[in-house]
Amino acid sequence: MLLENIPMGKTLEFYIDREGYRYRLVSKVEKAEEDKVYVTLIASNGRAFRFRPEDDIRIIYRDEDQIWEWPEVKAGVEKLEYEDVHVFHITDKGHSFNRRNSYRVTLGEETLIGYYNVPGRQRRSAVPPAPTEDEMGMEVLPDVKPQYVRGVIKDVSETGVGLFTDYEFDTEDGLFFDIPSSRGLLKCKAQVIRKDELRATNYRYDYYYGCVLTQTDKKLLRYIFEVQREALKRQRGQ
Repeated sequence: MLLENIPMGKTLEFYIDREGYRYRLVSKVEKAEEDKVYVTLIASNGRAFRFRPEDDIRIIYRDEDQIWEWPEVKAGVEKLEYEDVHVFHITDKGHSFNRRNSYRVTLGEETLIGYYNVPGRQRRSAVPPAPTEDEMGMEVLPDVKPQYVRGVIKDVSETGVGLFTDYEFDTEDGLFFDIPSSRGLLKCKAQVIRKDELRATNYRYDYYYGCVLTQTDKKLLRYIFEVQREALKRQRGQ
């Protein structure tokens, strides 16, 4: 697929591998050309996301049933019609995304689900609020403590996770948790995109949440493949 054929306003996903973690960011296309794409500035709490030269970046575009990927992308900030935007430079024409990375495995692992109630924000957050400055220009760290609830990790893929808990989250809420694994505790951050109430069923917990992973340990994908291999061995043994 040609990058310049992506319509303005479409959503792109960006996966960044950095220092042992994988981050997922999203933004809207402002302009697409043959070898680069401009997107709405990716920012949080008024601060633009800073890409590093050593970041391993790839772009994912989902077009109905097709998934396209551009690996080894370089990122920066430029002006587009007097507005700051993020720009991503590609090195190839893109190819169909390998769907094996989207395979979901069942875990059934108990965990603590954490979140922050950030003052002035309606949604719960997976990260603490950013520091502010007082009248003297000194940095002030907000006194916000993380909250925790018990839950179960139903299943997980490279990009998403299913969680059970009695606590009522809302869609777009951010949360964080650890996945127990043979490779240690894999730290994850996620955002709720689907909410199912289970109170009238025989489930142990009151709610199920489908979440997109926004930050993961890079070892998560290797652990998913490990669980898949063990499941195949058990099937063949039967």
